[in-house]
Amino acid sequence: MTFNVLRMPQSKAIHCYLLMSVWILLLIVGIYKFLEPKQKLVESTTIPTELFSSLSVDVKTKRIFKICNFPDEITAGDEGILETNKWVLKGLLILIRHGDRGPLQHVRKISSINCGAENTELLTSYKEYLHNQTLSNKVSWVGPGPFHGFPYLPTSPRQCQLGQLTMQGITQLLKLGDVLRRSYHKVWPKLQVLSPYELVVYSTRYRRTFQSGLAFLFGLIPHDTLSRINIYESQSMSFCFKDCGCPVTEKLSKYVRKNMSHQLKSHPAVATLADRTGRSLFSPSAEQGYLGSDPHAVRDALLSFVCHGNGLPCETPLNCIKRQNVAGIFAYTDWVNYQKWRNIFWKRYCLLKSYGLVRHIVQQMLHMVSLIYQLYKQIFPR
Repeated sequence: MTFNVLRMPQSKAIHCYLLMSVWILLLIVGIYKFLEPKQKLVESTTIPTELFSSLSVDVKTKRIFKICNFPDEITAGDEGILETNKWVLKGLLILIRHGDRGPLQHVRKISSINCGAENTELLTSYKEYLHNQTLSNKVSWVGPGPFHGFPYLPTSPRQCQLGQLTMQGITQLLKLGDVLRRSYHKVWPKLQVLSPYELVVYSTRYRRTFQSGLAFLFGLIPHDTLSRINIYESQSMSFCFKDCGCPVTEKLSKYVRKNMSHQLKSHPAVATLADRTGRSLFSPSAEQGYLGSDPHAVRDALLSFVCHGNGLPCETPLNCIKRQNVAGIFAYTDWVNYQKWRNIFWKRYCLLKSYGLVRHIVQQMLHMVSLIYQLYKQIFPR
């Protein structure tokens, strides 16, 4: 074949070479066009969940995950070890916070976050207890009162609802109550036979606080007692009772907020990081305002993703929240919280805000001691 081509007339050989060159050129162009990435198609497509960047546990992020307080990590001994040979326990005063909750602001891909919990034996037992008590309609906290109509469990077993307790939060408090019961029932046997009249329980009117309190008590006290106790409402989140009026606290709070704002302005890189992370994190329909660039608000929203093993959201395919963004936000907010305790205004604010609570605790302790003293006089009269 080659021999015949070489023997062709010169003009025919030139035409043949030209045709072969054009054919090779078209072949190269076609292959290049086929292999070219379709960038326009990606830009116009909705960001899929698979494009989320995951946050894995390592040395740098271990401290962040510790904040999540996973149920499996709640163990006996964290509350302190009581030396029974030195002290005689006569009563308990327990202060708790609510469990894991959903974010306080609308965030992207909130429906993709699974805020559910593993169906443990303790959780199953609690669900059955609530079901039976609801059918019997004999529990004291069902009737008229500040908590009338409150659901006892999160309305959705898997979803993270705005500011509401999650099933993971329920599991945390069940585990905490159970751990304390196991730690104290030998030291204070009365814990297993408490009557409703020997218990005083206060909760704010926030649903997440009420639900957390019920779950905690289920793990701590006899279930028959739980169904007959009264839960009282605290008018203040500070549990200040009759000592809430203190105008100075508002003035001190303004000083603290002003100082925090100055700190953020003196760290422009952090302000930029918070703003960029907030744009990728908060839903476009949400009224972000100042919260969109507030590192503390961004931190709160990030916990919903970090503490439930979910990928981090993206504003665009090329603008996703990365691990270093999370680490930077948490490092700054931890630093701010540390600096607060060096601020004299913050110390005074905390002392004044806690005065009502501390005073109430002292009153309860005196009440316990007086009851014991009266009982002692009855048993051993002079």
